[in-house]
Amino acid sequence: MGSIINLVTRRFILRLLWVAFLTTFGIQLLLTVLPAKQLVDPKASLTDEAVTVRKWNSSHYLAWAGKVVQGDMEITDKGTGSWEVKDFIFRVKNSLVLCMVSFLVASIMGGILGAYRASLNYDMLSGSPDNLANHTSRLSESILFLLSSVPSYVIAYTFFMMFKSESNLFLAVIALALGSGNAMDVARMTKNTHSRELRLKYVESAIANGLKTKGLLPMPGYVSWHAFRNTLITILPVTALRLPLILSSAMMVEIVFDMPGMGESLLKALIGQDIPKILSIVLVSTVFVQVCLFIAELMAFLLHPKAGMDS
Repeated sequence: MGSIINLVTRRFILRLLWVAFLTTFGIQLLLTVLPAKQLVDPKASLTDEAVTVRKWNSSHYLAWAGKVVQGDMEITDKGTGSWEVKDFIFRVKNSLVLCMVSFLVASIMGGILGAYRASLNYDMLSGSPDNLANHTSRLSESILFLLSSVPSYVIAYTFFMMFKSESNLFLAVIALALGSGNAMDVARMTKNTHSRELRLKYVESAIANGLKTKGLLPMPGYVSWHAFRNTLITILPVTALRLPLILSSAMMVEIVFDMPGMGESLLKALIGQDIPKILSIVLVSTVFVQVCLFIAELMAFLLHPKAGMDS
């Protein structure tokens, strides 16, 4: 129990606060070099001075950070009304769902293929190296390698030409494109780690004690799963580090195809120098990545054989 509390406190809460501060304050420092922004007061009369000049500085950042801590984050410098909040939440939801589905596609496809390839290289599980399963896995690996070598927006554009639709089908296809483009790296990591685990002494002991061997995919009750459980301890946190790349790729795709998400909002905010919106998008992205990374680390901790021995 004490280890879990330590994991939550040090690896999640403190890291989340530190990374959130570093990213938002770093972005704020970069944005201070921009020229002063001219704001027009829509309520001003013709005789009044309708244009004011605002230069973003540290005091503005502290005021914005204070509202974040109070739970009243300023989303835009044009005034955060109910419509702006709903629009921001809608776009954040779209982007995070797209990223999460893409990440799951990359993890599942890469994990299964990597474990499968590692099992094929282990003679006690695979049998003949010239069988159909070996050739099929090599073909799948070649396809993933091709997809991972092409930028995600190129893959997305190809699918866009095939499925010109605003429906959920198009979003699902885009998620498949983003995920498959990152699956090869996950498969490579899984293959190397799983191959190393299959050749350790505890696997030989499990086989000697009668554990089933004729299972190439990691399934409970088979040797492949017995080793894959320890493989996950290594690859889960590393795989979660792919999320920033998937998030940035998703934003790029949203900008290219004018999809309602954080990418489009970020582009408009950069053009209009809407610094609170830029910081809000950066903060949401940081929290999302850190939460997913913590979940991966927590799962890896719970899978560790000594986790149940903690008092």
